[in-house]
Amino acid sequence: MAEELRFDAEVAVVTGAGRGMGRTHALELARRGAKVVVNDIQGAERIADEIRSEGGEAVVDTHSVGTEEGGKAIIDLAVDTWGRLDAVVTNATIYLTKPFHEMTLADFDAVIDVKLRAAYFVFHPAYLYMKDHGGGRLVGVTSGAGLQGLATQANYAAANSGLIGLVRTISLEGEEFGITANLLNPGALIAGETSPFMYNIPGVNGDDIRDNFLPERVSPMVAVLAHRTCPCTGQILGAWGGRFARSTITTAQGWVSKETPTAEDIVDHWDEIVDQNGAVDYPTDIMIFAIRNMQLLYGR
Repeated sequence: MAEELRFDAEVAVVTGAGRGMGRTHALELARRGAKVVVNDIQGAERIADEIRSEGGEAVVDTHSVGTEEGGKAIIDLAVDTWGRLDAVVTNATIYLTKPFHEMTLADFDAVIDVKLRAAYFVFHPAYLYMKDHGGGRLVGVTSGAGLQGLATQANYAAANSGLIGLVRTISLEGEEFGITANLLNPGALIAGETSPFMYNIPGVNGDDIRDNFLPERVSPMVAVLAHRTCPCTGQILGAWGGRFARSTITTAQGWVSKETPTAEDIVDHWDEIVDQNGAVDYPTDIMIFAIRNMQLLYGR
């Protein structure tokens, strides 16, 4: 049995913590001893009161994560209040669902601002502090929409895909400073919400989905990724209704041509190009992939 993961005397920031998964993430960390900055435009005071009623420590921040000033203010509040910063969870998000042919640039930018740009706005000042103070843990929240796509949510999918490149690169640069950076890929339903596929999966009881896809079943993974013993960096960890799994980006072995191929050559070798048997999950560094690619092409 693993030793209990405690955050005693440590300070954590959770954005978008006024409801849903953000709420349960903040409560999970507080119950494990963390002092928590509860950030949200609405609902933050209620969650902070909930933490305090259970004997924890919390302060409220209502800045928007969608501005550079707001992101800095959130991190400054943590450091000014408790004199340190150990973990940041950027949970805040919005949804603007529209078919791509109806989506406007304003629709697109609104989600990019609150999901992708906001992660930068919050992570950057946190990173600067952690770099100079012995490290820390950054936890971004992505979505299967960013990995697999989702109809009517091109804006949301693009923002979540962008988070993958952002967080993986932060993990590379942060390693020498003791900073880990990972992504949570969660699945949960907020009370009162329904899922469009809830009753349409053969052999699956819709009530089971409602009863098990709870925010509380996601937050334990947040505790692992936000803890000083976090076992990984630059990874995508999923938590979906009781299933926990790592997601990866793989590259097939493919077909190697020593000469300039024609388009027809590529068609002729298509099965080799797309065959995922023996596909490789390269480490989180494009240069490692590039070196291996050169070895395959030109090595002896």
